[in-house]
Amino acid sequence: MMFRRKTVDLETRVALATFRSSPDAVLLLKGGAFVECNAAAEAVYGQPRAAILGKNPVIFSAPTQIDGRPTIEHVGERVQQAIRERFARFEWLNMRHGEIVRMLVTLVPLPDEGDDAVLVLTQDLTATGQVVDALTSALAKLAEGDLGVQLDTAFSIEFEPLRTSFNAAVARMSTSIGSVVEVGGALHSGCRDIRQASDDLSSRTERQAASLEETAAAMQEVTHTVRESADMASRTERIVAEAHRDAQGSTTIVADATQAMAGIERASHEIGEIISVIDGIAFQTNLLALNAGVEAARAGEAGKGFAVVASEVRALAQRSADAAKDVKSRITASTQQVDRGVALVSNTGDALGRIVRQMDQISALIGEITTAARHQAETLGQINIAVGEMDGMTQQNAAMVEQTTAAVRSLSDQAERLSTAVQAFRTDPHVGGSVVRFRAARASAAGR
Repeated sequence: MMFRRKTVDLETRVALATFRSSPDAVLLLKGGAFVECNAAAEAVYGQPRAAILGKNPVIFSAPTQIDGRPTIEHVGERVQQAIRERFARFEWLNMRHGEIVRMLVTLVPLPDEGDDAVLVLTQDLTATGQVVDALTSALAKLAEGDLGVQLDTAFSIEFEPLRTSFNAAVARMSTSIGSVVEVGGALHSGCRDIRQASDDLSSRTERQAASLEETAAAMQEVTHTVRESADMASRTERIVAEAHRDAQGSTTIVADATQAMAGIERASHEIGEIISVIDGIAFQTNLLALNAGVEAARAGEAGKGFAVVASEVRALAQRSADAAKDVKSRITASTQQVDRGVALVSNTGDALGRIVRQMDQISALIGEITTAARHQAETLGQINIAVGEMDGMTQQNAAMVEQTTAAVRSLSDQAERLSTAVQAFRTDPHVGGSVVRFRAARASAAGR
């Protein structure tokens, strides 16, 4: 056999070095049984060399392989595959000390040793399998959202950096997701508060907009009323001015009437004096008529006609005296009425004077009221414009608040989705976290 040749060619040296020093099992399968093996095969198979040689590989294999088929169906197929394709490599399940062990088997045909001779290279995948199983289990838990998973059992020296890197990556991811969870929770809470505040602000803004709109309408009505009041004050001012002019004219008329009454009073006094003169003349005439009657009586028959005349004259003088007395009494009564009228006209003049002065004050006050009303109308007009602008801005603010509320609601929904999404991760290794050990990996392999 090739392992016993004494030639020193390169192929032989390489084969011998591999056979003697490889940590992997090297066996020669021929006629369905192992006919040669190296020292490493004893460790890989867990059997002494004598127990290996002459045995079929089925003896050292698990009852079934990874695909679930019986092992005995695989052996011949694998050998034929290696002969047909010049090599075959596959994963194999062996038994060692009652436990299933994963192996990586490579079959290389050796036609120089026989048509069915194949070189069997078997690599123990226990350490690798443990690493793969541990990583598979850990990654499965990681896929389920368990960020507390850790590989706490040390790997072999060549795989230890992988375990360290995995634990560091998961820890970093857990820290990051924990921060995301915390920030997401804070964001969700903040968005909820902002949403509530935005809803309240929207409601208050709508009420404020409605109130401001009503205020604007009321201000328009007040402005219209004040303008009408200003117009009415202007008309009142004109009427008062006309009344003032009429009162001033009435004062002049009353003054003229007072002067006329004074003239009438003076004329009455003059008439009284004339009546006194007439009364004196009547008295003298009566006296003369009396004297004439006395003289006619002395004359007798010659003086009868003169006595008649004297009697008539005395009667006329008596009537004149009576008429003068009656006229005097009437003139006296008229003078009293004229005096009373003069007093009344004088009082009327004083009253009209006071009315004129009061009308001056009223006119001044009405002028001030008119000026103030105009100023109020102008001020209210400016206020009305300002309120209208405030109403427009409030309406715009209300629309912006509605948009902000919609954006906050959308943000709140997104924050809730974020919070729901990150809740799928468990970041605390002490609460729901998993520790993956090789023992679990071996139990998983045994269950296959």
